[in-house]
Parts: sequence; structure tokens; C-alpha cells
Amino acid sequence: MTSNHFPLKLNQISITSGITIFAIMGGLTSAYGAMVPYFRDKFELNLAQSGIIFFTHGVTALFGVIIGILTVSKIKAAYVGGLGAPLMALGAFLIGTATSWNLTLLGVAVVGIGFGACDATISQFLSRGGSARAVRLVNILNAAFALGAVIGPILIAGAVPDLFSELMFAWAIAFLVMGYLFISNTKGYLKRDHSTAKPDGHKFGFTMMLLGLGFYVGVEVGTSGWIPTYMIDKGYSAQVGATVLALFFVALALGRILILPIAKMFTPTQLVITSSILIIFSVLFIALTPYTLIGFSLMGLVCGPIFPTAMVWAVRINPGDPRTAGFLMAAAIVGATISPTLIGVIMEKIGTGYFPWLILAPAIVSLFVYLLAAKQKIAEHIEIH
Repeated sequence: MTSNHFPLKLNQISITSGITIFAIMGGLTSAYGAMVPYFRDKFELNLAQSGIIFFTHGVTALFGVIIGILTVSKIKAAYVGGLGAPLMALGAFLIGTATSWNLTLLGVAVVGIGFGACDATISQFLSRGGSARAVRLVNILNAAFALGAVIGPILIAGAVPDLFSELMFAWAIAFLVMGYLFISNTKGYLKRDHSTAKPDGHKFGFTMMLLGLGFYVGVEVGTSGWIPTYMIDKGYSAQVGATVLALFFVALALGRILILPIAKMFTPTQLVITSSILIIFSVLFIALTPYTLIGFSLMGLVCGPIFPTAMVWAVRINPGDPRTAGFLMAAAIVGATISPTLIGVIMEKIGTGYFPWLILAPAIVSLFVYLLAAKQKIAEHIEIH
């Protein structure tokens, strides 16, 4: 690291534009579930074939995360964090102009690379230090993602089939504008702090955190990816399916907002484990009662705090490493790739009626792994910014 590498400096515009990028990409990528019925009709796909959209996004997003991990402390923060936005703009344009399923998947792949790069870097910028401010910013960041995810499926439901291309072009323009604002207002580099001592047992605890987050994201993305299809196969319209998906994300965002005033009263460990337990009860509610809409809303609410709070928990037990968020995103994307893809393959064989039970399994595993991490009682490192 040379003397010319000044420390990272974010102003209010760069923070706001970074949060907005998350909202836009939340809207686009979370709308894939609502796009599946449209693509199934347009390209004559079965469930397993249409589920490849989640696999394609996940694999390429993982590639983008790896790029972010390798470059986050070596390239100017403006570029390593912001260039994923114009890449997602290109992907959205390709999806909007695609005339075949393979070309659509190409656009999804381009979006995925940009998604992973932004996810791994902007999250790290805002979570650094693990302070109370970091808890607030990361929850706001992920609440913005969830709020964007509310709007995306609704827009898709209203746009298909006639205005689908125009909607993709609008997403592309939004990515370009926000990417420009982030790049032009972010200064310096995110330096790696080798002087910060790692707490005892942090390697095992951090490994468990990675596993727990991977299985949790498998629950969240597996649920959001197949809600519209599940509702349609229960006899509801595509609009109802998109509405239920939107309510899931409304509740997800609400959960992240409601956690803000109580985040100082409980440790990230306590918040993550409590939410993980409540997820299991909410999935059982969906599986065992006819109140599907209420069940998915409750599930979104209790899912909300887990991802951002787990990130801060991980930063506190792995201090000084700018790659922490990237490692977490890699684990999350593996879960987001395997779960919805595997669910689609299994449902093709046994039917969509088993959907709630298919998401219960990773929910139970996630809770178990988080309990193993908590059992280590690792001292948390908190920086004050």
C-alpha cells in the first residue's frame, strides 16, 4: 500500500447512491421470481428449465463477489464499488431485448456479475468497524434492497407482456445514473488493518457464520423465487402471486426497519438466533394453515433482520479484514444459487404443494449452525466511527 492510497471517504451522496443501487438491484433480481411465469409461457419452459435463471444469476454473482473480494482493498473504492452498476445496466438491456431463453440467460449472467461486485464491496464499505452506525447503515442498505424487491415484482406483473422491454430499459437507465453518482462521490481506498487482533476462536465462528448465512439465504431466495409459481399452482392469478411476493418483501423491509431502535439493546448474536427460530415457526404456519398470505408476510418480517445483523456480527468477530463482507456474500450467493434451483428440480418431480416443507429444511440447518457459532462466545471487536 503506497502513501498515495488515501483511506476510504464516503459523503452523503455516495452513501445515498450506494443504498439506491441496492434498491434498484433488489427490484430487478427479486423480480426474477415474477418473471418465471412470463418466461415459461414465452419460451415454453418447464419448472426445472425456468429455475435455471436462479442458477445463472447465482453462479455469475459469485464470480462478481470473487472479483470484489480480490480488489476491494487494491482498487479505488469508487471503481470497485461502482462499476457493477453500469454492468447491471447492460444486463438489464440484454434481458429486455432478448429473443430467446439463452439470450435472456446471458443478460441475467451480466447482471449477476455486477450484482456480486456491488454486493461484496458496498456492503463492506458501510459495515466496516461493526459500530452502532454500521449496524444502522447496513440495515438501511438491506432494507432498501427489500423495498426495491417490493416494487420489482409489481412492476413486472403490470408490464408483461407489452411493456416488459421498456421496464428493463428503465432499470438500465437507473443503474447508470446511480453508478455515476457513486463513482463521482466516493474517495480513497478501503485499507486492510493487519494490526487489529483477531479474537480467540474467530476462525471456527466465522466459518459457522458463513454456513449459517448460506443456508439462511437459501431460505429467503428459495421462498421469494418460487412464491409466484406456488400461488399460481394453487389456483391464483399471476397478479396475486406477484402481490404475495411483494408483501413478503414489504415485511422483509419492515423487519429491517423495526430492528433499528432495538439494535443497541441486544447483541447481533441474540437477534440472529431469535429471528432464525421465528422463521421455522412461520414456515410451519404456511405449511399447516390455509392463511398463506399471512404466513409469507410473517416470514418476511422475521427474516428481515438476519442478513444485515449477521454481517455486523461477522465483522465484529473478524475485524480489520476488508474481505469479510465479500466472504459472506459468496456464502450467501451459493445458498441463493443452490436452494431455488434445487427446489425447482424437486417440485418438478413431486409437485409445488411440498414447497413449504422444502424451505423448512435449510431453515432448520441455518438455526443449528448459528447456534454452533454462538456457543463459541467469541469476544466482539467494535470500532467507534
